[in-house]
Amino acid sequence: MTLNELMAVPYLDHGRDEHGLDCWGFVRLVRHHHHGLPLLDSFGTVDPDDKAGMTDAYHQLVGGYVETAPIDGAIACHLIEDTLVHVGVVVNENGLKVAQTGRKMGRPWLCSLSDFERMSLITRYYIEHDCTSGLSQ
Repeated sequence: MTLNELMAVPYLDHGRDEHGLDCWGFVRLVRHHHHGLPLLDSFGTVDPDDKAGMTDAYHQLVGGYVETAPIDGAIACHLIEDTLVHVGVVVNENGLKVAQTGRKMGRPWLCSLSDFERMSLITRYYIEHDCTSGLSQ
């Protein structure tokens, strides 16, 4: 799937395929298909409204990652204190932007890094240890 095709997939709670994606499902497929990175764990049983469950999954994942400046392919995380509330993925489309999806919009959209960061008091970006030099800045 291309990024354009993924941007046309509607939002769906627990969505993990081309029929519908929640924010984590969207991040997984964009990183896999658009960036050529390994497919991340599904965490498909975690309800998007279960912020404690999302945070537990987040902690399982980021243990093998490094915090980075925004780079192409990085997972963009919104946090309230230490609680994960939303994720997107950095893409280089005429400059770095965050691709994301959500229930309110009902579909994916792109926004500038500064607009994404304004949506939360805490934004962190993560990438695999072995990818920090392989993707565009």
